[in-house]
Amino acid sequence: MTRELPEALQALQQWAAAERLGKPTHIAQARIDAFAEATGDHNWIHVDPARAQAGLPGGTTIAHGFLLLSLTVEEDVAALVGFPGIAHVLNYGLNKVRFLAPVPSGSDIRVRSRLVSLEPRQPGQWLLTQHKSVELQPGGEVALAAEQLSLIVIAP
Repeated sequence: MTRELPEALQALQQWAAAERLGKPTHIAQARIDAFAEATGDHNWIHVDPARAQAGLPGGTTIAHGFLLLSLTVEEDVAALVGFPGIAHVLNYGLNKVRFLAPVPSGSDIRVRSRLVSLEPRQPGQWLLTQHKSVELQPGGEVALAAEQLSLIVIAP
């Protein structure tokens, strides 16, 4: 497969083929609150610690699912744009997203990534599909699973 890829994508394909475990990320209440402000999602399960203490299993607020989903791209963006011969990378969407377990405020998470496919789209454009999971630390319980798509544009 590597021989069929343009030279600019060979290093990217090798990088994507290796399962990657991202650095730990702390999900503080302040980050949850900032996400609520940015999105307008002020559901009490995310932003009201007193009500969550009385009304939620575990007694704490939980992170927004879409906050967790947004964290699955953080490390990829820096890596993908650093490969020689790549003009830019665009978020192309998602095939599947599942929110499998709540992430309580104060938790640590890690993102696990693995290559699903790297396929040509149009001349100079390739679709990178990766499986992403957000895992609670310690223990590795999967809180989110998604199939994420990125459009890779090769420099002319």
